[in-house]
Amino acid sequence: MKSTNYFNRTIEALRRLETYGYQVAHYILQDEDLAIDATKMTLLAIAQEDDLYKMPVEVQHDKMRKMIIRESLLIKRQSHASITI
Repeated sequence: MKSTNYFNRTIEALRRLETYGYQVAHYILQDEDLAIDATKMTLLAIAQEDDLYKMPVEVQHDKMRKMIIRESLLIKRQSHASITI
């Protein structure tokens, strides 16, 4: 079972990544609500990484950037598809 310390450190790492992820998502999506959705989904996914808080900050940012770009592009495609239907 994972300790409280593990969860607290993971939450701290996620909070540090939140703003960065939102900025990237908003740049791609140009929509506040969609950027929030992309950020939430990405934070939930990256929280599953084992020992996220132990990774160097640069590695955390790199993972977040790759995941948020992927999620943002997916959301963008979905939102454009729903508009054309």
